[in-house]
Amino acid sequence: MSAWVLIYRFSWGVLAILIIVGVACMFWPQYMEYRENQRRVDELEQEIQLEEELLKSLKRKQERFRSDPRFVEQIAREMGLAKSGETVFKFLDDSPYTASQQ
Repeated sequence: MSAWVLIYRFSWGVLAILIIVGVACMFWPQYMEYRENQRRVDELEQEIQLEEELLKSLKRKQERFRSDPRFVEQIAREMGLAKSGETVFKFLDDSPYTASQQ
């Protein structure tokens, strides 16, 4: 083979590599943007799943409010409410005693 044939083959090889690198550089930012968007979609899907679970829980509580009088009474007592004729005593521990104070 002559030297010119080797030079031409080498030149075509270098040109092909440059074209491949150029195309890769053109699409790299779009690929990175795609990956970021995909990560964000996954995040949002997780948030949606958590919100749906919260909604289901709230709907169950809402149904219990409609159908379970003991549940309504329990929640009312947790809020500090009482039936008529009852007295509610609340004990607040404003200053807890420690070993150094005694």
